[in-house]
Amino acid sequence: MQFFIKKYKKENDINTKYEVIAELFSSRIGRVLDMPVLEIIPKEEGLKMKLLQKKSDGKAKNVDKIKRALAFEEWLLNIDLKEEHVMADNNNTAYIIDHGHSLSAWKPLYYVVEIINRPVTRFKLWSDRESYSEGVEIVRSLDCEQTKILLKETANEVAHIFNLNNDEITDFISISSRILEYRKKNLHLLFAN
Repeated sequence: MQFFIKKYKKENDINTKYEVIAELFSSRIGRVLDMPVLEIIPKEEGLKMKLLQKKSDGKAKNVDKIKRALAFEEWLLNIDLKEEHVMADNNNTAYIIDHGHSLSAWKPLYYVVEIINRPVTRFKLWSDRESYSEGVEIVRSLDCEQTKILLKETANEVAHIFNLNNDEITDFISISSRILEYRKKNLHLLFAN
């Protein structure tokens, strides 16, 4: 198996650090929920993941999982989901990649407030209402406390990589936790044809 290292951005902007937290958390919580996301491992130089070299289509072996994952992507407030972010391996198993614009990463608070009650994904993952509803039930099976713990652990791990201060981490965890709680309650309303 070949691997890819997504290098950390060099800009000294807090959002580049929040992006790493969002990527790692999305991978970890997605794998807990058996969503089609890659395992991502933080390394000194960047995020290590399986190398995927071809764009997927609606004919992937795991297309049912992909279709259910739309609810997961909406829950995460992933404003950057597009068709190019669904990649497949050599066995035609598809994965959703690039969750750096999830949670509160790259979003000022006024923008979060503006979009919190709306569907935000740009690509609908070939989903339908039935698949989306199945995905909603999967997301709702998560314990809120378990989600907060995983978010906090992930944020603290990234804080050590980038030497983030406590206020920066606390802000991200607080806002992102609220996003996840609120979106989870209203997830069934966010399917758009």
